[in-house]
Amino acid sequence: MSPITLSHSAREALRADEVVYFDWHVTGLCCADAGEFSVRPLRRARLPRRARPLGDLVYAHPTAWVHLAELPVTVDCRPLGRWRRFRSDLPPDAGLRHCLGLPLGGNR
Repeated sequence: MSPITLSHSAREALRADEVVYFDWHVTGLCCADAGEFSVRPLRRARLPRRARPLGDLVYAHPTAWVHLAELPVTVDCRPLGRWRRFRSDLPPDAGLRHCLGLPLGGNR
């Protein structure tokens, strides 16, 4: 199982029927299967059928799961008024780095 952890504020921000979902967004770069991650709360009932677990409260799109399965990632939540903003400690270009075979370490 992945070493993805939720901070205290992320756990508190989740509602009883919600999980954290890592989505994968394709970015068209020539022939590469490049993309980026996004993190958002999602009701369990709305999870896509292909979602794969990364922990008790964390799920991922299958393509994101491949990239995240071995990474130590922390998810945090910062409330902005009535909005909740979930963020991971991955660099902003983590998906592109993975697709190009570049390491993530050192730039977190």
